[in-house]
Amino acid sequence: MKIKNIIKKYTGRLFDKTREFKRNIDLKRLENHANEIDMALTLYDRKSYDETMMVKGFRRTYGETIVRKTHAEDVAKIAREMAEKLRMNGQIAEIMGKHHDLGHTFLGHSGEWWISNIQENDGLGNVYHNAVGARELVYTEHIYDKILDKIKNYNPKISEKELRRIKSSLWLIIDGILSHNGETAQKQYIPDLEKTEEDFELDMLRCYSKEGYDRKIQAATPEASLMRLADQIVYTPFDMIDGLREGLVRDKEGKIVDTLDDEYIELLTEIGISMADIEKANKNKDFVEIAEKVKDIFAKDTIANSTKSVITMSPKMATLMNRLRNLNNQKAVNNVILKEDQEIYPQAIRKLRDKYAEIFMHENLDEVIKQEMQSDYWSTQKKAQFDEASISEDTEPYSENDEKFIRYVLKSDARDLKFTEDSVKMALRESIREELDIARDHALNQKPYKDKEELGLDYTDKNARIKAYIAYYIGQVNKGNMVGYNEQSREVDMETIYSGLIAGNLLKHCKDMKTRVADVMAGKYIASLNDFEFLQLLQDEQLISPEQVKSLTRKYKDIENLQDEVYIQDNWKSIAKAQETSTEIQGEVK
Repeated sequence: MKIKNIIKKYTGRLFDKTREFKRNIDLKRLENHANEIDMALTLYDRKSYDETMMVKGFRRTYGETIVRKTHAEDVAKIAREMAEKLRMNGQIAEIMGKHHDLGHTFLGHSGEWWISNIQENDGLGNVYHNAVGARELVYTEHIYDKILDKIKNYNPKISEKELRRIKSSLWLIIDGILSHNGETAQKQYIPDLEKTEEDFELDMLRCYSKEGYDRKIQAATPEASLMRLADQIVYTPFDMIDGLREGLVRDKEGKIVDTLDDEYIELLTEIGISMADIEKANKNKDFVEIAEKVKDIFAKDTIANSTKSVITMSPKMATLMNRLRNLNNQKAVNNVILKEDQEIYPQAIRKLRDKYAEIFMHENLDEVIKQEMQSDYWSTQKKAQFDEASISEDTEPYSENDEKFIRYVLKSDARDLKFTEDSVKMALRESIREELDIARDHALNQKPYKDKEELGLDYTDKNARIKAYIAYYIGQVNKGNMVGYNEQSREVDMETIYSGLIAGNLLKHCKDMKTRVADVMAGKYIASLNDFEFLQLLQDEQLISPEQVKSLTRKYKDIENLQDEVYIQDNWKSIAKAQETSTEIQGEVK
């Protein structure tokens, strides 16, 4: 028995080494063309130059406040430095870091949360920036082919065989973008060296379908795992700076706190920042040096405690970093979204989504894509029809903004559309399963159902579906049909409803598949907009008034009673709670 265990252990190590060796070969092949890969990806970083991080860009006062470009460059730099110290592929880690946030929606995380919440009412799944970036690159922009074009341009003698090898490895770069989401910390990050391109594509699909899946993805490489931690190492101290700089941190009386207070001082000194540095920063109202030192301390600790197999920090430093992030949440991040943001933006997004979905349906854009008729659609004859077209007799002809939406959608091909359809189907299954679970819990325990509510959002259809399921299960309980109910019964119930909806047997408060796809494609387009495009679109469509624009662009520093105007989304409450839990997991500070 002991000999068998020894052989099994040795064989397992041999397989691990073999997989690690193969990954290294794949990454080395990509490293040889790092410049071309970087150039191709840079074309899609257009949103990062102006969009801010934690702070809503329209409300910021200072140009020094961190934008995504600065953040991404910092992540790239520190990821490369840590990777090289750990004998990983520094250039690959740098590329992943530089482009990791290219999928961010408008207004930071808020845009993706709002679109996700709007889609929740219809059981349409989620929008997460890490998946948005990866999906846009792979399915909409066909980034692999564009990278290969760059490589051929700079290496005209390269063989087709080598190009095929490169293409087969490129997903590892995009996997770094997909797997980077660091909104909840983990004790350690272990690369999945067995992960395949098919696994990577399934992870993308699940992000759109399963709530919270974006934070559970296991990266395929040590470099991607390291970059994920580098992301947290960089933004955590700089969120502190932005909060102080922009007037988000307030005292109990609501007055702006523009120096490090006792809570920050206690934590920073535990991290290793001297009182002399803190006093100097408070005196000069300049905290960049403090943030840089904190970042360096976290990075050095990561290097000291990580290997290629396990990316981690010491329990003490990991806990301190999470405590700093939780303190930032409490003092600054919680003050970022105001009630007017929550009241105005989600309603405007829903109206935009519904309008664009109607255009999608009216023009049968899914059929245009499936039949590869995009070029014909924009033929002279169709263009003339387009100029005169209207959604219905009661509406105005398509506008320039409507044309932008149609052009965006027609960048898709059959593979891109199939991804959307598959994500819609998977999300439908997940939403039915979740709603049935809620209904059974209430029926079996005879608890009244409390409608889901949140400011600015409409969950009427979801609440109605759950109540209908509750009524059904109460009937089943009364008939004695719930005795012996098990996991298999649960799946049968879900599949029965799902199959009926797919077949077109609609229940009340449910949409057909064609409408679901149209809604998701409309949401996908809205998610692609940057802050300024989004605000301009709302104005063009008269979804916000000039007075609202003026109010929505007030600077945080100018808002006297900020804490009275703050709104904390339910999504953020759950994420913040998860972050607190992750702090406990890391172990006690010693």
